This record gives sequence, C-alpha cells and structure tokens, in this order.
Amino acid sequence: MAVLLGACSKSKDTPEVTGPTNPEGTGRSKYVFVYSGSAASGSAGTYIVSTDDITTGKVSSRNNGVETDAYSFVLQNNTIFAQAYNNLGPVTPYRIYEDGEIGIAGRTVTTFRTGVSGTVNQDTWVGGGDPRSSGVGELFRFDAVNMQVSGKSVTDMNKITGTGENAVWTGLFQVDNKLYMPYYKFKPAGAGAAPWQGNYGSLDTAWVAVFSYPEMKYEKTISDGRTGFIGNWGSMQGLKQIENGDSYVWATSGSINNIKSKNHSGILRIKKGTEAFDKDYFFDVEALTGFKIARGEYIANGKFLMTIYTSAETGDVSGGRVKVAIVDINSKTVTYVKDVPEHEQGSFKMHVYYEGDGKTISYVLEDDMKQYYVYIINAETATGKKGVHIEGADNVTAFSKLKY
Repeated sequence: MAVLLGACSKSKDTPEVTGPTNPEGTGRSKYVFVYSGSAASGSAGTYIVSTDDITTGKVSSRNNGVETDAYSFVLQNNTIFAQAYNNLGPVTPYRIYEDGEIGIAGRTVTTFRTGVSGTVNQDTWVGGGDPRSSGVGELFRFDAVNMQVSGKSVTDMNKITGTGENAVWTGLFQVDNKLYMPYYKFKPAGAGAAPWQGNYGSLDTAWVAVFSYPEMKYEKTISDGRTGFIGNWGSMQGLKQIENGDSYVWATSGSINNIKSKNHSGILRIKKGTEAFDKDYFFDVEALTGFKIARGEYIANGKFLMTIYTSAETGDVSGGRVKVAIVDINSKTVTYVKDVPEHEQGSFKMHVYYEGDGKTISYVLEDDMKQYYVYIINAETATGKKGVHIEGADNVTAFSKLKY
C-alpha cells in the first residue's frame, strides 16, 4: 500500500502533502466537475474539469481538465479522491494548484472495491466494500490529510439482518460521533451469478445500521415500517443530520429488479441523541404529491432539494422521469422549482453544490437533447436558471467547488 509522507511540493506529477491541501483565505476557488466524455464528442474517457463561473458558458475537457480512470469520487479536505471500481479499488487524490490547474495531489493508495462512502468531520472519509455476494462488510477509514488508510473493520452482514440474508448498505453518513448506514436485505443467487442477482427481502421497512466511530463496529439496527428502504445501491443519499442535530431519512419506496414496496414514499426523523425513529413524525410525500421521491440533498433551514417522479414508473439506480422540488420538512410542503425542466433521473445520485448562503444550490441535469447543464436554484423563491453547459458529457459523476 502506498502511504504518502513528506513535505509539500509544487510538482503536479508526484507532489507530497502532509497538511491541508490548500491554505484557507486565498479568496480563489473553482467549480469542479467529474464526467465521462462521449466518443461522439471526441472526448471519450473520464475527466476532471473546472470553471470559474457556472452561470453561463461551457466547460469542456478539450481545453481544460485531467483524464482519470476512476469511477466514483469523494470530495473531502479540499481534495477530490478518485476511486477505481475494481478489486484493488485504488484511490488517487487531485487538487487545484496555485496556477488554477488541476493536478495529482499525492500517490495512489490501494483500498478495495468501494460501493459506499461518506465524509466524517473535515479530515476523514470512510469507504465500504461490496457485500452483496460475499455477505462480508468491509470498511476502511481514509485520512484525507496524510493521504493514507488509517483503519479497517469487517462485519458479518448476515448478523445485521438476523434472517440469513445479507444487509446491503446504500449509503454511509455521519450522525454525531456514529456512522449511520441504511440498507436493504438480499440473498445472492450463488456462484457465477452477478452481484445484483438473487432474492430481495421485504422492501417495506426503512433499516439503518448504526456503527461506532472511529472503530467502525456494528452496534445496532433501527427500523421503521411506515415507509420503505432508504436509498439505492451506490447512491450515497437518503439520510442527513441538519443544523439542530436531528436527522432525516427519505425513502423512495420504489422497486429493485421489479420488486416493489407497498409503502408510501416519505420522510422520517431521528431526534438528536435518540438513535431511534421518531414515532410522532412522518412526512408522507407520496400522499401529498401523488408520486414518489427519487433523490434528495439538503440545502439549509429545513429545506431539501429533491427530485420527484412524475409517474408511477420509478427507477432503481437510474431511470424514470422527475421534476425538481424544494421540500420543507418543517412545514411539510413540496414546491416544484420553476424553469427547471422535467428530465430523466440520472444514475445513482443527484449532483449538487450548495453555496452556504441558506438558499442557493446548483444542480446538474441531462436534458432531453442528451446535453448536461447546471441549473442554479433559489430555495427561497423555488426558481431556477440555466447555467453552464458541460460539453461532450455522457455522464456527470461529481460536482463541487475547490479552493486554491
């Protein structure tokens, strides 16, 4: 395993860093996208590209960006950690250098095939392996300052369910000093089958496994039968602790491999410090709108940006038509965002960047012409404005802002 040690370097090829990747207070930043380019556009491959302005214009790998072979990405400590989705799961860090160019920020570190991940505090992220076939849940703790794996754990996923089925986690989230990991139940088909082939347990309950941190040991499961399973494979969405310390979970209550949940799609609450679902709170979004939640990301002040399906068709990791809405968990209201078009739900998760001002959140979507754009959304007025065109994109897998 490559472990990064040493002092800072200006080299973009093999820099070595031991502290925060970039100093605070420089006043400079860029928006960063990770996307797969299309062969038709002449930019086949996966690229990390940046721009100063997302309100207009276009960004393209042809004149800006770095090619990478990674599949998924974690943004922590002002660094993009690019993960390859294979058995070694190598992780390569990238940052923006003083001249505004994207470059490698340290050596590649070997982990393992990573299906879920989540940030912890300001200096760490945790990755989880793929337990669907093996029933073995591996977790690793990644030190985002010193660029190294700093701890590991292994969990028997059968023991979490107690039914002989595997628990298959759909996300990893920090709640106070614990890790909360939603899951569904699954029994693999056997030798030679694909990881997703097998028998799914009941999809009519929301399950969350609670793990200690930093030990990453399984402690307990909390569950609620008023809605369905939380998130979907590889989504890393479905649970958020907000400003007052309460946590909210949202469930599509959709389907996996054409197996449907009978429960309504809605939002549950876990009050701060309780490690239990609040029996006095349930926001039945499906009863209010007539449709199910697809994805969600928190904005501020009790408001989420969510995509809501527009018909009974619900996707799994992707698929289904959606509209964008501001969902208020306090007033239990859903307000559709004006000037953001209905569109196909993207793969795995929604890609957003919240500006930290209490109202502005930008959202990446693929329109019906198969073109990717950013829409800048005002959560107070529920209005959106079309912004930068991500030219030549086949799929966008990350969106954030980095300082330099």
